[in-house]
Amino acid sequence: MKSAVKTYLRSLDWAVIVQVSALSIIGFFVVFSATARNADISLLWKRQLFWFALSLGAMWLFSRIDYRFWIEAAYFFYWAAIFFLVVVFILGQSTNGAQRWLRIGIFSFQPSELAKLAILLALARYIGSKTVELFFLGRLFFILALLGLPLFLILKQPDLGSALLLVPVSVILMYVGGTPVLWLLWVFILGGASCPIVWHFLKDYQKERLDVFLDPQADPLGAGYNIIQSIIAIGSGGVVGKGFMQGSQTQLSFIPEHSTDFIFSVIGEEWGFMGCLVVLGLYYFLLQKSFEIAQKARDREGSLLALGIASILAVQVVVNIGMTTGLLPVTGLTLPFISYGGSSLIFSYVEVGILLNISYANRRPVLISSNR
Repeated sequence: MKSAVKTYLRSLDWAVIVQVSALSIIGFFVVFSATARNADISLLWKRQLFWFALSLGAMWLFSRIDYRFWIEAAYFFYWAAIFFLVVVFILGQSTNGAQRWLRIGIFSFQPSELAKLAILLALARYIGSKTVELFFLGRLFFILALLGLPLFLILKQPDLGSALLLVPVSVILMYVGGTPVLWLLWVFILGGASCPIVWHFLKDYQKERLDVFLDPQADPLGAGYNIIQSIIAIGSGGVVGKGFMQGSQTQLSFIPEHSTDFIFSVIGEEWGFMGCLVVLGLYYFLLQKSFEIAQKARDREGSLLALGIASILAVQVVVNIGMTTGLLPVTGLTLPFISYGGSSLIFSYVEVGILLNISYANRRPVLISSNR
């Protein structure tokens, strides 16, 4: 038994574990700096430590379970996610006009986080199946339907950030899976043509976010306030930053949501350009390693699953940092492994655990041939 554990530990991809742990440790200190002096949220850093410990356990557990189990059970988890997305409208907690949270006992979680992973599993199984030829138009419509139902429910919460995150990730999987570029182009054209319809269903605050993205100064004390304060904080950090717990924008709470959505602003202000560079470097090497695992995966489903996990992380990092620097509209997406939050942290580590198992499978000798 001990020998098997030692063999497993030696076969783990420790580079991935070190990188995500380093990001989470950085996240802990940033959350501490952003909240410790605020009486209303001064205990968040302690909760973050708890979520970090729980997340490490989840990563270890999922790294030990054969990823093919999740592939085989993909449709079950897909419909389970749909169930929770419906239940949240009935029993969910409403915060700031959005109904996204479900409480089970002492724990609360966002069904949209479960839905991201469930959709990814379903797409990896369907597209990765050797019996599926994506050159048939009906296959493409089935994939769009598979994606469309949970996207509709997520948008109704509303959670525009999570919904938009899944679109590029799904397109990447469809492209790699063999969907003709011309068909994907038509999907983009139809999506663009539907923008006026989507705009009609957006909440007022979401419309304001898109408006101030084009001109933050149009409403500097209202919808544009977050972006303006975030840019001021990042710019004031200079090369090496103002120092730990020394950022005026952070410590005086000029930046809203500075422990979650706008946590990169805290890094920019207190750690400066060099600190931002370290964080971006860790993300770069983590994503590089993740894409390498996807490339070396032994089967198509595993490759697509690893690619999907890497793509979710990549898109979330780009969108969050783009949002805090004013390069992209504010969507409410957190920064993976760094932002405060139990659901996002645990599900991010679950994804890393699955990624580690795919990497572990790549290193094991093939003992039994497979017909899949």
